[in-house]
Amino acid sequence: MVGDAFDALPGIAESLPRSPSTTVTEDGLHAEHPVLGTARSVTGQGGAHMHRWMSEVAMRELGRVMVPLSSSRSLAVAAGWGIRGEALCRRVVELQLDTAASAIGLETSRARRRQRERAEAVSRRQPVSSTPPRRHGRTPAVNWHEGGDGPPLLLLNGWTASGLSWPGKWLRRLEDSFHVIRIDNRGTGWSRGAPMPFTIADLADDARDVLDACGADRAVVLGTSMGGMIAQELALRHPDRVERLLLIATRPPTPAHITSDYTAAVALLAGSRPGQDRRAHVASVWARVAAEGFAEQHPEILDEAADQVLERATPRSTMLMQARAVGSWRGPRRLSRLSVPTTVVHGRSDPLVAVQNGRLLAELIPGATLVELPGVGHLVAHEAGDSLLGILEEYRSGTGGGVLPPRGARAGDLELL
Repeated sequence: MVGDAFDALPGIAESLPRSPSTTVTEDGLHAEHPVLGTARSVTGQGGAHMHRWMSEVAMRELGRVMVPLSSSRSLAVAAGWGIRGEALCRRVVELQLDTAASAIGLETSRARRRQRERAEAVSRRQPVSSTPPRRHGRTPAVNWHEGGDGPPLLLLNGWTASGLSWPGKWLRRLEDSFHVIRIDNRGTGWSRGAPMPFTIADLADDARDVLDACGADRAVVLGTSMGGMIAQELALRHPDRVERLLLIATRPPTPAHITSDYTAAVALLAGSRPGQDRRAHVASVWARVAAEGFAEQHPEILDEAADQVLERATPRSTMLMQARAVGSWRGPRRLSRLSVPTTVVHGRSDPLVAVQNGRLLAELIPGATLVELPGVGHLVAHEAGDSLLGILEEYRSGTGGGVLPPRGARAGDLELL
């Protein structure tokens, strides 16, 4: 649904009344609009279009529109049906193309790209000596990264972020105690060629398939932001595969969540300004969702995050596919069926997913524990990695007790509800 809205924007620009501020050139249409700002539609070979939207006003307006839309159950239902219908049509067309190409001894360019991507992903994957034999199951549609030794720990990242985008030092400490599995969700990392469009349920099934490929019967599952939604769906669809849930900076399904300001998300979609350094742009967008002052105090952490993002950048089209999946995710009453031990962790200063969402999750999931981190924003693993390490160590040792406070916080500031 969100993707459909974005795809419609170029048509809006082209339908604007012709005026001195709207011109048509050999390259396409260029429009100036008081709200949308500068729009440029460029027609390339084969009729392909590229659209660049650079207005800050347009980003704010789009973010304002997305807030009420994201909490509508009816739109979530419609978006889900739209995704399923489009996915079915794509599969039928791709099957016909593959069959026709195979009949004359060829393969489609899509199949070649996917094969190259998978080969590159496998060549990069580090073997884990302690990995048990693979369980019988489907070949995963997505790529994953592995490291460390110990009980399985599945990391599910948020919107637009691949399995590369975790703090390096924090990850190495995890791998001292766990067999860490990091998934490239569809459209990110080396999963760009995975089937699209998709739902959160599809991403949860991908996680199950990756656990099969890694020989993991069960795993502790840590999901942040959109990854927390995938983790909830995984526990609902495949409860026998989840040892414990750690839900970070995430929310319950539509319509039970509290909406927030999507300006930072829209800024990421909008891309960097002409002449702006891409690394600086990514770092600035991530800084928007951290707690106030974090970027100034720890610029090296955001620089590392930007480098990880740009190592295998997520295309804007697949950002929109993920946004559609999030927009179609619904059914909060289902959470009452969860019997998996669950800890919900949320920064009190989260500007992207309001802390009230963590409180709602803790109420909706039977027996869940809520940990609120003062002075922490949306990037919990980056801003308060020690707190997460403390919780995970409790899981591993079974000792219980206190949780380590975030950097710069006093132990008494941590609130367990």
